[in-house]
Amino acid sequence: MIKCRVEMWGLPSEISGLREVEVKLENDASLKDVIAALKREVPALEGSVICQGEDRLEDTCVFNINGQFYLEDEKLQLKDGDYLRLLTLATGG
Repeated sequence: MIKCRVEMWGLPSEISGLREVEVKLENDASLKDVIAALKREVPALEGSVICQGEDRLEDTCVFNINGQFYLEDEKLQLKDGDYLRLLTLATGG
């Protein structure tokens, strides 16, 4: 079992009312596992940050993991102590 801290910025923080949540995952967890854990821990995120009924983020959100950005990565396996940020992508004109 591993623990990962997920810091929330922008819309995820506004919707949840939280700045950070810790999730517990099985060893070699993927981003889908993190998203499923977030749905359990912070159900308010489903439908606006997390796609309704799916284990994937809405197109407007992204993870930053240990300083690198990830939209989706099937091969990524998280490790104990990884630091994740859940962010809203910036838009501009």
